[in-house]
Amino acid sequence: MTVRPFFLCRFGVALALTTLVGCAQPQPPLELTFNRGAQLLAAGSPKSAIPFLTQTIASVPDGPEPPALLALAYALDLQSAQAIQQARSVKRPEGAAPGWEGVAIGIAEMTRHRPGEAIAVLQRVVTMAPPDSKILPAARQWLTMAYLLKGDHLSATATIETLAKTPAMKSTTLLWTALIRARDGKTSVAADVVMQAAMMEAVACGRLAFEGNLDDQSLYDGAIAATAVGKFDMAQGMFAALQLRNPDAGDAAIWLALVNGAQGNWQASRKLLADSCDKGSAPCRGLANQLFALVAALEDRPEAMVEHLLAGQRQLGRENAPAHVVEQPKPESVWYSDSLK
Repeated sequence: MTVRPFFLCRFGVALALTTLVGCAQPQPPLELTFNRGAQLLAAGSPKSAIPFLTQTIASVPDGPEPPALLALAYALDLQSAQAIQQARSVKRPEGAAPGWEGVAIGIAEMTRHRPGEAIAVLQRVVTMAPPDSKILPAARQWLTMAYLLKGDHLSATATIETLAKTPAMKSTTLLWTALIRARDGKTSVAADVVMQAAMMEAVACGRLAFEGNLDDQSLYDGAIAATAVGKFDMAQGMFAALQLRNPDAGDAAIWLALVNGAQGNWQASRKLLADSCDKGSAPCRGLANQLFALVAALEDRPEAMVEHLLAGQRQLGRENAPAHVVEQPKPESVWYSDSLK
């Protein structure tokens, strides 16, 4: 049977680019090309987005959004030098807040193992962005990663607390905080946060399902309810039993990783999360990859951090992919020899 999963978080690029409509964009007929590039970028396929955004810039060289998104695509494709060069070509009015080009430079500096420089750039984006900016939550998420890469967990946690004030980011910030605290050995704090996350998802029937002969969904709900009240040993046993009965049961493996972290077993938590990146349904693999990106940041592995984030976005975005297919332009020879698929 299919088990109803819990909340799914999305990282900043997907969160903000899906609401890109409303930003200054090229006018038809190039609007379709630009939007397709933005869709591919939001879906975690920066390499495929590059030719669409390049084509837009070739026809409308003065608009700030296409080169800004192209810089972001290069950054996410781990072409850091090209990303920074492209970002510096973006023209905005004097005194205007930086856009995606600022985020692109921040990502590029992280993958160049220069988290201090990334923090400076991303902090400027966060400081200057309007309160209702679509870029602001994404910039704060990347800023959190930069602090983690630098080893400044205190500043990372403070940034997460600010990010938590964005309602759509509540679940993401709880999961991130739980992982950081578990990694730091602050088990009691991690346990409290995991309980908060579970409380958001606990259903009434689950509280009555701690014992008994249960179907998969009831067993899952019971494990969530046990987690919500701090009965971690019971929850661990129920999630483990559910996995044996139904290996693809929702996101039970991810919960099992969180519960292990809350109990102070970081290595088991890390392994379960890593294994979940390649097992289960696409949405659950997507969530596991996005959470494991945080683990990569904690381990000072920025390239792996970006790769897991993109894998997560691709998997989370499969069900939301556009029904129509736009013919992709052929890449110019100057942009490598890849068959950008």
